[in-house]
Amino acid sequence: MNGLPENIEIKIFEHGYDIYNESVVLRTRILLEPLGRDDLASDYDEPEKDIYIGAFYGEKLIGTVILTPLKNKMVRMRQLTVDRTFRCRGIGQALVLASEEKAQEHGFKKMTLHARESAVVFYEKLDYLRIGDRFLEIDIPHWIMEKNII
Repeated sequence: MNGLPENIEIKIFEHGYDIYNESVVLRTRILLEPLGRDDLASDYDEPEKDIYIGAFYGEKLIGTVILTPLKNKMVRMRQLTVDRTFRCRGIGQALVLASEEKAQEHGFKKMTLHARESAVVFYEKLDYLRIGDRFLEIDIPHWIMEKNII
């Protein structure tokens, strides 16, 4: 992936392997624990249909995102996260772009996501548009955002 720091690679991984368990730990630590939640990120997964994408520094998982197929050629990007020590290096952007590419390969035409209010500007820079009104999800403000990926 162009623009990524040296030794960082974006790869698909599967549910049920050690790397999936590492992704649950990373997502829980970054996305849920700061909110004081005691649920696990895996509580929201749908392994029978989710596509898991990871950013790796050597063998270490440092970022991840999930794609969940929906109806009408839409796919939902979920739980994008990057380990705090690797932020601001283009890894989140690389995960989004890899997600769009993988979604296109699977025939999806539109990407949708629920962006935390703090992440809206990040997604807007990648041409995602806010849809509708702000809402609460896991007790924090979110926006639905979408992008045509065809």
